Amino acid sequence: MMPVRSSRSTVLLFGASLAALVFVASLVLSARQLASHSQLNPGGHRVGLWESSQALLEAARLGTEVERLAAGVPGATAAVALRYEILWSRLVALQQGDGEQPPSAALLSVRERLPTLFASLSTIETVAEEHQAGDAGAIDRAHDTLGALVLHLGEANRELLHDQRRGAEAAAAGLRRLHNAFAISLIGLIVSATVLSALLYVLWRRASSLLRHAEVAQSRAGQSERLLRVVVDALPVMVSAHDREGRFVLANAALAGFHRTTEAALLGRDVAEATGTAEDTADIAAALAGGTQLPFREEAATGPDGTRRILLTTAAPVADPGRPASAVVRISLDISERKATEEQIRYMAEHDSLTGLANRLLFTRRLNHALAEGGMVALHLIDLDDFKDVNDTMGHAAGDALLLAATGRMRACLRSQDMLARLGGDEFAVVQTGIAAVEEADAAAARLGRALGAPYSIDGATVSVGASIGIAIGPGEGADGPLMLQRADIALYRAKASGRAQVRRFSSTMAAALIDQRRLETDVQQAMARAELHFAYQPKFHLSDLTLSGCEALLRWTHPTRGVVPPNVFVPAAERAGLSVPLARYTLEMALRQRQAWREAGLDIPVAVNLSARHIVSGQAPELLRAALDATGCDVAGIEIEVTEDVFIRDPEAAATTLAQLREIGVKLALDDFGTGYASLGYLQQLPFDVIKLDRSFVAGLGASARTERIVDAVARIAHGLGARLVAEGVESAVQLARLRDMKCDEGQGYLLGRPMAPEALARIASPEARSDVPIPLVPVD
Repeated sequence: MMPVRSSRSTVLLFGASLAALVFVASLVLSARQLASHSQLNPGGHRVGLWESSQALLEAARLGTEVERLAAGVPGATAAVALRYEILWSRLVALQQGDGEQPPSAALLSVRERLPTLFASLSTIETVAEEHQAGDAGAIDRAHDTLGALVLHLGEANRELLHDQRRGAEAAAAGLRRLHNAFAISLIGLIVSATVLSALLYVLWRRASSLLRHAEVAQSRAGQSERLLRVVVDALPVMVSAHDREGRFVLANAALAGFHRTTEAALLGRDVAEATGTAEDTADIAAALAGGTQLPFREEAATGPDGTRRILLTTAAPVADPGRPASAVVRISLDISERKATEEQIRYMAEHDSLTGLANRLLFTRRLNHALAEGGMVALHLIDLDDFKDVNDTMGHAAGDALLLAATGRMRACLRSQDMLARLGGDEFAVVQTGIAAVEEADAAAARLGRALGAPYSIDGATVSVGASIGIAIGPGEGADGPLMLQRADIALYRAKASGRAQVRRFSSTMAAALIDQRRLETDVQQAMARAELHFAYQPKFHLSDLTLSGCEALLRWTHPTRGVVPPNVFVPAAERAGLSVPLARYTLEMALRQRQAWREAGLDIPVAVNLSARHIVSGQAPELLRAALDATGCDVAGIEIEVTEDVFIRDPEAAATTLAQLREIGVKLALDDFGTGYASLGYLQQLPFDVIKLDRSFVAGLGASARTERIVDAVARIAHGLGARLVAEGVESAVQLARLRDMKCDEGQGYLLGRPMAPEALARIASPEARSDVPIPLVPVD
């Protein structure tokens, strides 16, 4: 576009220059001819011709300005009035002369016609007003008048020239030349006027084009403004603009809706008056003073529903380059939901999802804060006894219900300043602050223990669980949170090792004991890996003829430095180390291999091996047995599984299902230590036991207590009635042996009959050569 416009401007400039050159040339030529004529006729002819020519020239110029007026050129109205006055003055000068020379006859004749010319010329005086008033013929009338005037003046010039020719040949020749000069001047004037008119027309067209472009640009600007307004109103943020006094000059739909008003109602109002927030006025003043956008800040506001909302707000000044800001734009975003979400996330990160209690993260922070404040602090670690059994037997939903009930009880035992937290699983913690003596911590632990020990009603069933509690007192016994937590954990460990529902407060001796226990757990794990655990086999005999009926595999461990470690020490250590399942599989595989080895040696010795009630109730026992059978490739024949009576309290139905699966695999089932636990006749009817083992506490009373003998006799009759064999444990005297035989007890085991021994020793007892020997003297009983 720029090259085209530049070329157009060059053409216009060239045309205007050409017109001016022609016009000037005409004037020069006329002036020369007039000077020559004046020399020939220095009288009235010179004055008349000059004034007549000037009048003719001004008439042409007036015509040019009329053309510019018609083209709408700015300033043309004033130019027309000026040229009119000049032409009028030229005619007046032609009429009056200079007073020095007497006028010629021709000049007198011209002056006689001047009143007519003045009358016709007066019609042009109002052409500008008439044209602006919308008179379409004003310009044409002006052209007609000027045309007639030019003709009259031309005729006057011809008369004056003719008059001079009549005066003398030289004057005539001069007059002709002057006439020609004036004609040429006239032509030049007309050409100049035409060219200028054409140029004015081109300029008018160009101005019209520019005006159209300006209108289009204005239309596009209006469309852009409307589009921007739609975008601003559609934004989910509140946008407003304010003048330097803080008054609204713009407010989008989101802002008006937030304040339950309209933009029209806000325009012109002070921002503090409209929103009721003085900080908004301060933001505007700060943005104007600083000249840059303010950092985002959070502010509280009242939402349209009357609730407290949180807005994220900023303000930015609006200014032209190099000039001070004239307005300020404010943007506010309602972040209430985001803040609520952040608060919820923070709450979830610091609290237990089930109980709503503080979790380990928040507990640790509060504990450290309580220790930093000074004063005596008691930390209670609480672990629910037998909680895993409830989860295993009744399901996780019941376990969750138990945790919620226990949480409610613990809260009722604590003060408002005490903090209760759930650290995970069934482990809780209490931070007790503001105590004056350790007795207050003991009293709080006692309250917690009593509350947690009361029976629970879960899913219509009564559940009894206790709580083991470990206490650490700080800061004397723990300079910081981690050390205090470690010592409370040691105390809890000792409480659980002491039995159910126990409370222990940390002492320095506990730490050493715990270290020893942890070392023992590690040693048990290593012993299993190195196959250092082994069986001692205690023989069982038919009491009728004292022949070998089988054996019980008793797990033994001889520690390199501790010596012989009893099972009641290393088996719980293995379970605490998470080795319960590997240990069960280890014992099953070892019993299967020994049974197979005896069979390959020609000895049919049944082997009884113990399994934890936990594996029975949880349903793990069948899979453990199958895995052991696959690993050894042995036959299950001759294998007997012994379980204790606590399967009855854990989950009788689950136990019955598991025992039935074990029988389907092909093993025999024995109920160990009968009479000391929770067995009942109803349970015995439900659970398919092949063997009932009478506890040694009953065997010890035989021959000394008639009541005990009646109980043992009843048990024997019950066992036989259920189709089970009765095996007596702990037979240590001939009297006991005799009474058991009298009561038809099927089998027995004990030190009188045989101590636990190596598999080679048991093989010698089971050999055919040893079967004829009766190693036990029979003592008659009165």
